[in-house]
Amino acid sequence: MLRKSSVVPRAFKRLQSHLYSMLLSDVRHRWEKLSLKESYFSTGLDEHGLKIQNAAELKGLPPKEFVDQLSVTFKDLTKLAHIDYDRFIRTTDDDHIQAVQHFWNVLNERGYIYEGEHGGWYSVSDETFYPEAQIFEKEGKYFSKETGTEVTYSTEKNYFFKLSNFKDQLIKLLKENPKWIIPEQKHKDVLYELETNGLQDLSISRPSSRLQWGIPVPGDESQTIYVWVDALVNYITCAKYPNLTNIWPGTHLIGKDIIRFHCVYWPSLLLAAGVALPKQFIVHGHWLADGYKMSKSRGNVVDPILMAQYYDTDVLRFFLCENSVLNSDNNFSEDRLFSTREQIVDKFGNLVMRCCGPKFDAERAIRNFEDHDVSILDESFQTAQRELVQDINLLHEKMNSKMIEFNTSSAIQDIWNVLIKANQFFQNTEPWKRTDQEKDIILFTALETARVSAILSLPFMPDLAKKFLNRIGVDKFDFEYAKYGADLTYGKGINRKGDFPIKKIEMRKSD
Repeated sequence: MLRKSSVVPRAFKRLQSHLYSMLLSDVRHRWEKLSLKESYFSTGLDEHGLKIQNAAELKGLPPKEFVDQLSVTFKDLTKLAHIDYDRFIRTTDDDHIQAVQHFWNVLNERGYIYEGEHGGWYSVSDETFYPEAQIFEKEGKYFSKETGTEVTYSTEKNYFFKLSNFKDQLIKLLKENPKWIIPEQKHKDVLYELETNGLQDLSISRPSSRLQWGIPVPGDESQTIYVWVDALVNYITCAKYPNLTNIWPGTHLIGKDIIRFHCVYWPSLLLAAGVALPKQFIVHGHWLADGYKMSKSRGNVVDPILMAQYYDTDVLRFFLCENSVLNSDNNFSEDRLFSTREQIVDKFGNLVMRCCGPKFDAERAIRNFEDHDVSILDESFQTAQRELVQDINLLHEKMNSKMIEFNTSSAIQDIWNVLIKANQFFQNTEPWKRTDQEKDIILFTALETARVSAILSLPFMPDLAKKFLNRIGVDKFDFEYAKYGADLTYGKGINRKGDFPIKKIEMRKSD
């Protein structure tokens, strides 16, 4: 079961962490389902908090109307990006509000909540207080060292969660589970922070006089539940908390900017409430544009909608996964996106269309598979053919070990390696010059490479990979068929001209 951090899309059209998180989660979700395993994927919106309240006021709209409009826009993005979620949760959903209030009551009944006065540096943008050690001053203003957002000092009466009680438990958990947070460096960072700075109790409410848009504290409407407590509970809301189903515990995939909330606050809250901890946290970086942070002033903000509409959604998905590296920020370049599209046409599309040439007979090649005698080929071609068959049969296993750790870049490189070999094999053997028996062996080997590679590409480019498979007449898509000779029912009527799954285009002209 997979779950992604739901985040407010502050700049919806930017290629930012919410789209990237959804894509990586969706790819892994599809991978699990094609492996015939159970998987559940939720995504959605955090819709409460001071940021939303202020943004709605600026628009002159009631907060609920504002988030209703925002949710439609965000769902449109998920459709465009081919995100196949099981639930799109909104923190204004009735079952979520009930789950949050129940969760609060459990914490309170267990003695982990108390009233107190809180003074600290508050960031409206991050909706959290920061300790003095995390603040720096510049030109008379104060900022968070962690996020760079402006903070102001404020004092107020709040409810507190006994976060400090869980320092030792968290340290023990991290030491005993070295892959609980990946990549490794993020795991080390969280452990170092806990061992060095410890934990202070956490303010988990705000005065409703300042924050009206949120879930009221049960029994005290003068206070509103802290937005991050509200937001984090969404994960177990999807699992029907308090009567949790078997989709919990899950895996969280999050951006590096919200690691403290997920990897420190959330496990502590769950321990306090007696709820099972998440299986794992996957932390990713952000996307830069041509090596620089995206900003309006620099004029390098990437519009994923425009990129998807021009180059094809699945090309964009494939590009992002091919260039995804968890332990660092990633670099978007339209030149490189265009280059990826060209390679898909030249290497993937070309192999498919070569096999569909009218001079070949795919039905005969597949029908006679059991009678193929590779020894009739030249010796060098025999070696190349056997190596290619071995590569095809190992492809799923090699990719799976990488997909488990969200190493999509390396997994995609495995596909490229096989496709490059198959194209070279096809070109070197020149099947159009061979006897029918030789021709069938060469054609079948190329077809099987295209078929298995397309099946294993379905999580990355679900529509385009299916077009490749449709062009060669394949209708069995599960990974159990991702072996050489595992499906002998395809190939009918494919040897004809035209019907290209993808064609070349010119690079988009900049505005």
